[in-house]
Amino acid sequence: MANPVIQEVSALPSGTSAPNTVITEHAIRTLGLSTSISGWLIQAPHPPTAAQITQARHTAAAADMTIETKNSAPSSAEILNWATVFGIALALGILAMSVGLIRSETASDLRTLSATGASSSTRRILTAVTAFALGLGGALLGTVAAYVAAVGYAFDNPLDGLSELSNVPITNLLIIIVGMPTIAGAAGLLLAGREPPGVAHQPLE
Repeated sequence: MANPVIQEVSALPSGTSAPNTVITEHAIRTLGLSTSISGWLIQAPHPPTAAQITQARHTAAAADMTIETKNSAPSSAEILNWATVFGIALALGILAMSVGLIRSETASDLRTLSATGASSSTRRILTAVTAFALGLGGALLGTVAAYVAAVGYAFDNPLDGLSELSNVPITNLLIIIVGMPTIAGAAGLLLAGREPPGVAHQPLE
């Protein structure tokens, strides 16, 4: 098989030289690869102390060997979660500015609605729908753009191919596509009921 399917296993440890990529013996035979022992993975019931690590390093150096301990590098799942949080926070900030700009541009229309008897609930609903629509459109457009970029990157990496795209982060995508527009709409519904300034002095034309 020229392009073997590569699967990510989240249970594997992370680290500089940690075995976070595995391959089956069948794939090794099919691709004509050879194996060799380059290190050992040692798991302890408790994290070693600094003194134990130092002693192990000295022992390994005496035998012309080196050791590595698990570092604090975040896993791919942690990076994905924090990237989702940061992206949503950034998108909500941009949405808030966009909705504020739209409301300022349509202030005269809001005054007209208020003068003709429109309640604060009507203004809240208009703002909520606007925020939800902008959030949903931005989330869908951003997701499509991200996958187009991922496909383009995959074609430049023949080892991975398109198999990397089989691991779809469903939870993160649902949070972005469904959760973010919902939060934006709820914020618009709660914060947009204030009556436009000067409504009593704005003449109707």
